[in-house]
Amino acid sequence: MTGIPVLTYHSLHAPGDGYASNDHVALAADLVTLMEAGYEVVSLGEIVDRLLQRDADWFMSGGKAGISFDDGCNHDFLDFSHPGLPTLKSFNTLLAEFNRRHAPPRPARATSFVIASPVATEILDRTCIAGRGDWHSGWWRDAVQGGLLDIGSHGWDHLHPSLPFVCHTRGARDDFSQVDNAHDAAMQIEQAEAYIRQVIGAEHATGLFAYPGGKASRYLVEEYFPAQGLIRAAFGTGGQPVSIQSNRWHLPRYVCGEHWSSPAELAVLLQPGR
Repeated sequence: MTGIPVLTYHSLHAPGDGYASNDHVALAADLVTLMEAGYEVVSLGEIVDRLLQRDADWFMSGGKAGISFDDGCNHDFLDFSHPGLPTLKSFNTLLAEFNRRHAPPRPARATSFVIASPVATEILDRTCIAGRGDWHSGWWRDAVQGGLLDIGSHGWDHLHPSLPFVCHTRGARDDFSQVDNAHDAAMQIEQAEAYIRQVIGAEHATGLFAYPGGKASRYLVEEYFPAQGLIRAAFGTGGQPVSIQSNRWHLPRYVCGEHWSSPAELAVLLQPGR
């Protein structure tokens, strides 16, 4: 593959115990697939740094991939145990186990793009999971201090359709491309970034953003982000590798279950020339 594939997972997607029905199972397998294909997992921060430096040779050299997690449920960092169910290893635990077992030259690390609003995540914990307190910001600082997870922004409230109210002038739901003016951008992006920095400390801020659902407005990509100074780069989906030609404000990612659904499909995706 020419360029840097960024693979995306959702820790909430774990209804079953197989690869296609559990992103935790998929991540564990995919880390091995990446290693066997000769890929090193690098941080999204490094990918963005190299892009801003216009380091074309680094992007063309191949053998590097990024990993990100969307939504910021506790299962990104905290193992989940419930009576009668097997322990669900968090994404952070899976990264740590891979690093211990295989000792890559640099530890594999990832970026967790979190929904920032504590009110929204408390409601989502009840409406999307089981209301056991599994969606909050209490783990963010521990995660960044642990060295395997960076924290990025997935918006203030994701414009999530399960919420009774969202921070949007027209009450738009489930379509972040409707964030198309300065007021809504300030509420969804600046408010979220300020809260994340308050929780983890400004020194740990990545300045990275991921569009909820991969949906970006022309206003955000062409006007808002280029003119502001808090966010360094924004990620969508798109199913392409990041290259030196990629738009810094709409960087592509691959989504587990959408762009690949098995280790074999990921191996094909990673082949040279893809």
